[in-house]
Amino acid sequence: VPDATRGRRSRRFDRWRSARPFPGNWLMLPPVPAPGDALELEELARDRARVLLDRYGVLFRRLLERELPDLRWSALFRTLRLLELAGEVVAGVFFSGVPGLQFASHAAVRRLVDGLPEDRVWWLNATDPASPCALGLEGLDPDLPRRVPGNHLVFHGSQLVMISERRGRRLSLRVAPDHPRLSGYLKVLEAMLTRPVRPMKAVTVETVNDEPAATSPYRAAFAERFHVTRSAQGLRLSRRY
Repeated sequence: VPDATRGRRSRRFDRWRSARPFPGNWLMLPPVPAPGDALELEELARDRARVLLDRYGVLFRRLLERELPDLRWSALFRTLRLLELAGEVVAGVFFSGVPGLQFASHAAVRRLVDGLPEDRVWWLNATDPASPCALGLEGLDPDLPRRVPGNHLVFHGSQLVMISERRGRRLSLRVAPDHPRLSGYLKVLEAMLTRPVRPMKAVTVETVNDEPAATSPYRAAFAERFHVTRSAQGLRLSRRY
């Protein structure tokens, strides 16, 4: 009996080990030594500021509240001032409704001067660094969803045209059912079905603009892009082959 028990345990361990995504030998690396002097610390802070400028383009206090302690406003404000004096960044007011000083890279200033392409359709997750969700700034859309992974925003240029919450279960569409670009706005739902990592088998839409999805006038638009079936919860959108 003890031998049989050991055999079952060994088989269970082998199954667990074979299911691990990264096989091999693992070991803990020694900690990275901290910078030794003030010059090294300042250069490290400049590198962090440059990373944030590449990520956001424009930096301000409220934006950096979500970052790690070493990437927050209080840790990098002096460094940003030094970069401004060196001519690497520009300080000013680039967006109204943002309290306090703002710093921008020269590339971001050029982009703001040239203007954004208003005919481009694009979408992002609510937790994306570029997402306006949970910023709480004056002038932002009051109906922005919570900053959680299951929510998405769809923009046509600078106009918010669609909000998807709870992985598509709740949709808010700000265009008519016969809008000529509506099919493109729904591509965010298609991405959930076709993404290379853990794609969903189907997206279940329960409500559209707070109305039951099964009787929604947007159902025909869904059918143009997906295989649509009715379920107890609403409309089940699956990949069309």
